[in-house]
Amino acid sequence: MGGGLLASSRLVPLFVGLLICCQLALLVEAIAPLRVAVRVLAFSVSLVLLALVRGRSLKHPALPFILAALGITSLQLFNPGTGAPLAAVAQLGIQLAIAAPLLWVTRLAIDPKTFRRTLALLFFFNAASAGVGVLQVYFPGRFQPALSAAVQGQGEGYVSSLQFETSDGVRVFRPMGLTDIPGGASTGGFYAVLLGGGFLLSSRRGLTRVLSVGGILVGLFGIYLSQVRATAVMLVVCLVALAAVLLVSGRVGRFLALLAVVGTAGVATFGWAVAVGGDAVMNRWASLFAASPDEVYHRNRGYFLTGTFADVLPEYPLGAGLGRYGMTNAYFGDNSDRERPPLWAEIQWTAWVYDGGILGVLFYPLGVLMSLLWAFRVARRRDGPQDEFWLWGSVLFAYNLGAFALTFSYPFFMSQTGMEFWLLNAALFGALAHAKTVHPHRR
Repeated sequence: MGGGLLASSRLVPLFVGLLICCQLALLVEAIAPLRVAVRVLAFSVSLVLLALVRGRSLKHPALPFILAALGITSLQLFNPGTGAPLAAVAQLGIQLAIAAPLLWVTRLAIDPKTFRRTLALLFFFNAASAGVGVLQVYFPGRFQPALSAAVQGQGEGYVSSLQFETSDGVRVFRPMGLTDIPGGASTGGFYAVLLGGGFLLSSRRGLTRVLSVGGILVGLFGIYLSQVRATAVMLVVCLVALAAVLLVSGRVGRFLALLAVVGTAGVATFGWAVAVGGDAVMNRWASLFAASPDEVYHRNRGYFLTGTFADVLPEYPLGAGLGRYGMTNAYFGDNSDRERPPLWAEIQWTAWVYDGGILGVLFYPLGVLMSLLWAFRVARRRDGPQDEFWLWGSVLFAYNLGAFALTFSYPFFMSQTGMEFWLLNAALFGALAHAKTVHPHRR
């Protein structure tokens, strides 16, 4: 990298491109021996950029809380419960890498065009992932990547539970998309719908609108076939939040356009998914309405949340130490140590307890909530006719709310999705700050 590139806002879309390449590389069987290196690469590059990108970081409202959370996590190195040193250092490094975009991205002078290009990369990749997932159901075995070794290691019974029988009587995996995990296409579907909605409402060009509607259709279809209810609930939360912000801001026309497109697409693609997936798809989604929402959540993921505060937090009020759960434990941990057995974190709140105890479940969630409030303030802006900050602030507010909701379903901020969260928040924050510098009369 030259000095010019390290000072250029092009680093942001290039970094997103790297994340995409790492994801695609995991699907290549020849790279299987280097799987750990590929998984670590994106996190390592984030740390390298943190060290090499020069300048003064802008103070995003979430930054003080996230730095406090990272400081508390770093103290876990001295916790007697910390496992293998390599696993502990790796876990701390990954958490720093996930939050690092809050620092290095805001050192760059990001313009609206670069921010939009970054979102376009995410939109096209995730729409493609959802589309490949659809093909995996239509043409069983032809577009199927190798199944993740971690999934295979769960046993034959678990692997079988990730399959379903289509209306043609063929047994297939829940669509993986451009991942190696059954149901992975749902993540692509989520981004395709949410970002597609943003481009649909912001663009005045016919081709962009057509691509946006296409992404929304494919995304919804992929989610229905994947049968990942947590992602669907997150998407509903995001869309309701986006619609509410549009109404509160007095943008009724945009609200009606979003409602018309997503509402029509939601109904049409559900019927399409049932026609292709048969009773398995219908029964899976019907289970969401078999009882009250709190009962459905408690039966599926809620007991992990209850257990976190009833059992895990009292046992580890100051944290459990580092390197004892998740990817770092699987790759670098020493599970032969009976005094420090491996731990399991099904939801983010459990991970926060392990990493910082009482303070862990205080500071990091506060940082996420500050990002949510800041995005809401941006959504209420009154930009000029050529500005889109209010719109992308609305989309980001919806996305942030959905991400916060997902912390109750899986460890969102212990993966690449968490890094994308902070990157998008930092990129919009930096773009808005740059616009104020160029046009100081804007508020």
